[in-house]
Amino acid sequence: MRVLVTGIDGFVGSHAAEFLLRIPGVEVHGTVLDPSNVFNIEHIKQSLHLHNANLLEPERLASLFREIKPERVIHLAGQAFVPAAFADPVPTFQANIIGGVHILEAARLLRSSESPSVLIVSTGEVYGRTDRLPITEEFPLVPNNPYAASKASIDIIAQQYGNTFGLQVTVVRPFNHAGPRQSPVFVCSDFAKQIAEVVAGKREPRIRVGNIDTQRDFTDVRDVVRAYWLLHERNATGVYNVCAGRPLAVREILETLSRLAGVRIEIVTEESRLRSYDIPVIYGSNEKLRLATDWSAEIPLEQTLRDTYKYWQKTI
Repeated sequence: MRVLVTGIDGFVGSHAAEFLLRIPGVEVHGTVLDPSNVFNIEHIKQSLHLHNANLLEPERLASLFREIKPERVIHLAGQAFVPAAFADPVPTFQANIIGGVHILEAARLLRSSESPSVLIVSTGEVYGRTDRLPITEEFPLVPNNPYAASKASIDIIAQQYGNTFGLQVTVVRPFNHAGPRQSPVFVCSDFAKQIAEVVAGKREPRIRVGNIDTQRDFTDVRDVVRAYWLLHERNATGVYNVCAGRPLAVREILETLSRLAGVRIEIVTEESRLRSYDIPVIYGSNEKLRLATDWSAEIPLEQTLRDTYKYWQKTI
């Protein structure tokens, strides 16, 4: 079976690649922007079929789909950092909306007998601010930042491709996920990196934070990619939240990492890290996903944080 993962050299893409390589009979293809700079998959790249492709080049993507004839597509490539979308929204809209449409079109343009099933990654942020919790897939989409708006757009477009063109499309709305190799612009990786630097004597025992009293729904990235694959395996079209289904205060993440590292730290709140658009508490319902696939989160958050901390210990 040929599987194409867009953005395979990214954080989630690298874990998807590792997961797929463990499945007998799966031939793993992936798109990258710069084949010479794929550090996240350096340890496995000889086992992968890598293809240089840009989401904004539809002819190249269509040609690639004709060449590979993938049976399943996991579309991960795009722009995922909310502050970057605020600073310059146009590239985020281009990558996440137009790039996503190009993937769907490349799949649609194959002969119907060759059309792959396509998994499009949206985000739990599409729901915006709500006082009703947990969030289910039936909630309205009310994105409250440019990144969420870009994902809500491709979310709806992908569903339309399934309804109108008969393409087998699954849309996933993952909530916060974390693990080794995640960029330090995201909270778990940021804290793990800072604490690893403290332990290594590279910074004072002082951690710079934003609002750590917000509560989010965290899942290990390895559980997330397993959920994506199970949805493919069960031919589960439609829309699915991917989340642990429980809120956790960001402060607890910092406390757990500090305990795992065996250090005491001073917490310093920085104005530049505070976000006016932050929502106090968010967590989702994974009931629909569980009913469709029997999936549940298996990796405890403490293990996620331990592995992330160890990654930064080796990397800094």
